[in-house]
Amino acid sequence: MADRDHAIGLFCGGFSVLFFSSFTLASRLGFSAALTLPDIAALRFGIGGVLLLPILLRHGLSGIRWRDAAALACFGGLGFALSAYAGFRLAPAAHGAVLLHGSLPLFTFALLRRGSARQLIGVLVIGVGVALMAFDSWTHATVSQLAGDGFLLLASLLWSAYGIWSRRPGLPPAQGAAIVAVFSMCVFLPVYAVLPGKTLFLVGAHTLLAQALFQGVLIGAVSIFIYTRAVAVLGPATTALFTAAVPCITTLAAIPLLGEWPSIAAMLGVATVTIGTVTALANPDKSP
Repeated sequence: MADRDHAIGLFCGGFSVLFFSSFTLASRLGFSAALTLPDIAALRFGIGGVLLLPILLRHGLSGIRWRDAAALACFGGLGFALSAYAGFRLAPAAHGAVLLHGSLPLFTFALLRRGSARQLIGVLVIGVGVALMAFDSWTHATVSQLAGDGFLLLASLLWSAYGIWSRRPGLPPAQGAAIVAVFSMCVFLPVYAVLPGKTLFLVGAHTLLAQALFQGVLIGAVSIFIYTRAVAVLGPATTALFTAAVPCITTLAAIPLLGEWPSIAAMLGVATVTIGTVTALANPDKSP
């Protein structure tokens, strides 16, 4: 049973890489199609919340306090998503890949304050890769792009906190994902309803359906469950290390999809983050 659970955790960790890569690319494509930040957030929280509402209605908040549930929704829902979308709106996809997903192991290990020697070496190498990307940003960036990088790092910190916090109450992954999605929906949609300048139904049907699928179903519902399931089995440290593989996939995919060619420093940053990830994952997290 332990081997089966570990295999499921690895499977979920691998799929988290695919989901997070699509999250960056789909969000950038949505903004290029004239959708606003609130529009994309409404798709994520609205569809994700509706899909996971039956799970929350079934399980309720059994086993968790209200303030802990609110913290989960803030870290893994509203706080993370809105910060990430702001970063994607202002910074290139390659920066989103490295500064958001590549820095997750750094923040996770910093919050946990523990890890094996091999993991810590890998995390340090990842840090060098993130620094290379940051250097590229600081030397060629506008003020708005620097602000975008700041939002991406904030989103990474919040998601790292969610990964650690979600394991503490011992909640079933489906219940934890439902709390994040439904609480976020209930808080955000009333605010969205009164916001001016909405373009959600002004874009083409193809764009709207694609964003609804990616943001609402895959990211707003499925990815939260998958990541929470991986954390429950592998621990927050090892699960965060999986996400460091996202920069390579996203940066390469952004070339044909978005026409964003990375600089030499950005490519070096991606390669360095990848090396650090492989090094750290060679010694999985055995912590309870």
